[in-house]
Amino acid sequence: MKINIKQFKFFIFCVLNILAINIGVAQNASLDNIELKDSLQIKNNTNILETPFGTFNLKNTTGSVFRISGDELRKTIGDNLINALRGRVPGLRVVRTNNSPVNGGSYSYNLNGRTPSILVDGQPRGLQVDLREVEEVIVLTDATFNSLLGNLGDNGLIYVITKGGKASKPIVEVNYQRTLNTITTTPKHLSAAEYATVINKASNNDGFGDVYSQEAIDAYQNGTDPVLYPNVNAQETFLEDSSSANFMSLNVYGGDNNVNYSGFVSYSDWKGLEKVGEKTDGRNITFRTKIKAKLNDVITTHGSVYGQFGRNKRNVLTSDQTIQWINNTPANAFPLNVGDSAYVVSNQYQGNLLAELEKGGTRTDYSSNMIFDIGLDFDFDKYIKGLKYSTYGMIRTNNNHSLVTNNAPELLLLDIQKDINNLDSLAGYKIYQDEDIKTSPSRNTAVIGRYFSFGGNLSYVKENNDGILNLNLSHLLYFNPSSGGANADKRNLTFNLNSSYVLKDKYILYANANSSSSSKFIGDNKTKIFPTLGVAWVASNENFLKNSKVIDYLKFRTSYGVVGTEYDGNSLLYLDRWSGGRNSGTTYNGANNTQDDYGYSLAATGNPEIDWVLYNQLFAGLELRLLKKFSLGVNYFNIEIQNQTTNASALYADALGENVYLPQLNFTTSRNVGFNANLTYRDNVGSFKYYANVNVGHNKVIGEKLAEVQYPDQYRLKQGQAQDVITGYVSDGLFTASNIDTALPQFTDVQIGDIRYVDQNGDNVIDSRDQRTIGNSNPRYNYGINLGFEYKGINLDIVGTGVTGYDINLNSSSYYKHNGSANYFGSVNSDLPNGNANPRLSTLSNSNNYVNSDYWLADGAHFRISNVELGYSLPKSTVSNSVFSDIKFFIRGNNLAVFSKFSDLDPEDIYAGISRYPMLRTFALGASINF
Repeated sequence: MKINIKQFKFFIFCVLNILAINIGVAQNASLDNIELKDSLQIKNNTNILETPFGTFNLKNTTGSVFRISGDELRKTIGDNLINALRGRVPGLRVVRTNNSPVNGGSYSYNLNGRTPSILVDGQPRGLQVDLREVEEVIVLTDATFNSLLGNLGDNGLIYVITKGGKASKPIVEVNYQRTLNTITTTPKHLSAAEYATVINKASNNDGFGDVYSQEAIDAYQNGTDPVLYPNVNAQETFLEDSSSANFMSLNVYGGDNNVNYSGFVSYSDWKGLEKVGEKTDGRNITFRTKIKAKLNDVITTHGSVYGQFGRNKRNVLTSDQTIQWINNTPANAFPLNVGDSAYVVSNQYQGNLLAELEKGGTRTDYSSNMIFDIGLDFDFDKYIKGLKYSTYGMIRTNNNHSLVTNNAPELLLLDIQKDINNLDSLAGYKIYQDEDIKTSPSRNTAVIGRYFSFGGNLSYVKENNDGILNLNLSHLLYFNPSSGGANADKRNLTFNLNSSYVLKDKYILYANANSSSSSKFIGDNKTKIFPTLGVAWVASNENFLKNSKVIDYLKFRTSYGVVGTEYDGNSLLYLDRWSGGRNSGTTYNGANNTQDDYGYSLAATGNPEIDWVLYNQLFAGLELRLLKKFSLGVNYFNIEIQNQTTNASALYADALGENVYLPQLNFTTSRNVGFNANLTYRDNVGSFKYYANVNVGHNKVIGEKLAEVQYPDQYRLKQGQAQDVITGYVSDGLFTASNIDTALPQFTDVQIGDIRYVDQNGDNVIDSRDQRTIGNSNPRYNYGINLGFEYKGINLDIVGTGVTGYDINLNSSSYYKHNGSANYFGSVNSDLPNGNANPRLSTLSNSNNYVNSDYWLADGAHFRISNVELGYSLPKSTVSNSVFSDIKFFIRGNNLAVFSKFSDLDPEDIYAGISRYPMLRTFALGASINF
């Protein structure tokens, strides 16, 4: 293809007008799955993955490669990619951290115990991608792949390939889902009468007698006087049982070998659970365009633009604050209102949720995220066979701001007097808060972010009769300017020189030298070189296995490398930091001014020797396929993390000074050891096709060198133990009438029903020296189970996820801590989830019962039916004579059931429904249509 200057200018004009600026790498790779080829139905057998870090044949790597198609992932509700990966990737644990319907909630995720990097089409874009535009996800976890990312490659890589960017006939995809969200579990609340009864019991335990008379309890119960004796069911008053959402998308792509294109647009909206006031009402619009054109025999250019624009209108109170109010206010605190407009509070509970939701004002949050990139590919094959160079530049921006109308509604106190019969009587009202209505909204401070990257790769491939040599020289510049004066800009520059050689399709050798530079270091530490080496053996290509009728494929691999990363935080630890000068705009001789108001003082001491955090990574594994039905992948890892930073004060006595005079040091060392494995079976009986998959991940991070006080009691030291250990006291049941006389001095005077602790050091006193390791807070194992079948267009797919080997500290949740005069929950009337009885109730702050101890630890193991799809695709014979190529209808469910020792709360998030938005179960009805 030839192109003249006018055509070239026109192309550039089109690119700039659609803001299509994307590298567009890896678009032609829908790959041969090594571990789940059959069950995930990868659509073609291309093995070549072109990235900004090199061109790789994934069949001939020394690292772990796990692949899953976008079609498989889209059997999940909504548009969230991380949620779709849940339970499907070995070693990947996904946890829902926010259940709010805003943007479908949020998730945390870790791969082999650490947070992986995510590349979208080869670029460090974060999670700026819609599930419905994903072609394939490739999970790469070993030292060789990690080394390519430089200081971003310490914890594995999730590589996302979006649709388009390759030759195909024009394709139009339409998807619609209507969802219903229902609350899974809610905490059990006490009625006003039940609350008063519990308070009386706690008060009598303290020797204070009843707080509430029997007449008052009866009045709460029968509701004869809802003003003086209110019984407010806050959950029923303020929360709906369900909410709704919609997801719609349109995807268009196609083209030939000279020009191909793609365009994607999606719309989503959601409603909140609020029954009163401004119901949360949000919506997002997401779009992406890509174009790739061959300018001549040497040069191909490509570009794209991604954008997401959101608006979310809600009450000024956040959804989490609403949930907290519901759970922190007892049913008898006060009547929410008297008459139509009189909102009531009390001296103890000074906020009225009804008033805040009805008249407290609204807040509208706006967000915009844009990504622009453009790139050039040079194919010099006609001049030097096998030589190519690709380069790209990317700009990512995000802007967030809010418009807030924060009103203060009038609040009243009840003026209660005694009548002639010495009974409570309403005498009138007292003003607690005057009304303040805003006439116009105010704009909150905007949050602005900018990210820039520039990357490229020079590659050379040489083939001969015996093998293939692949050389790559890549570069990546990453720049994130700080939007605040307190934080430093982030600048990273990475170069990789790597080579691989495949001999006779049996023996694979890989080597990489990574040079990383960071603005967080100075002097000789600014730039460091880190090596990596990998080897693999495809045993099934040996003569003694080549004709095996049992073993279809067998590969052993191992790799070792060092990755240097930055320390956490945005400060430059090699610099002294100063603070002060707070009131420099006032007159120096004014009254009440001090030197601190105008001068500056040292806030932190710098350490110019601060160095890189080192990840010494060892990986080993195997891939096996048997009888054309089974596939097995096993991966072992052992990662030593050296030079982690800590403040020098952790090593010395407090007498040597405060942290301000002691710098940060490279000191601590930890080790992450574990494995992940994946087993799949797939077969068919005639038209009936079915599969089963089990995957599991295990890891444990040990603190090998820690900055801690060297206690003489060895059992108190954490060095050599897992870093997620829970420290506390070992309990010995509750004090009873038979053993209360043997009580040792412990925190405070104890009574029957208080927790009894074990004296670890035999000094006949229970104090801090009796604490030891009592549990661990992170699951040791996470696993997924995938089952499904397909028969004459009908498919059923089920994904289950589970975790085990960890403890949940019930002492951290107010739902189980019953003391004082604040709100109580229904759990006060039943045993704890671990089978222990609730300790003695008290209206006082109980320093004995609510210290950390194994009495409060519960087994956190649970299994969840995470995702289910029941679908029906119309037969090809039905749609072949129409404009449609595929039509599918489906019903989906998400978070359908959880099995654990917890009945009232969800073990994945025991704060859901208590201090955070409740956990939701989602059902979807929808269709996808392809033209």
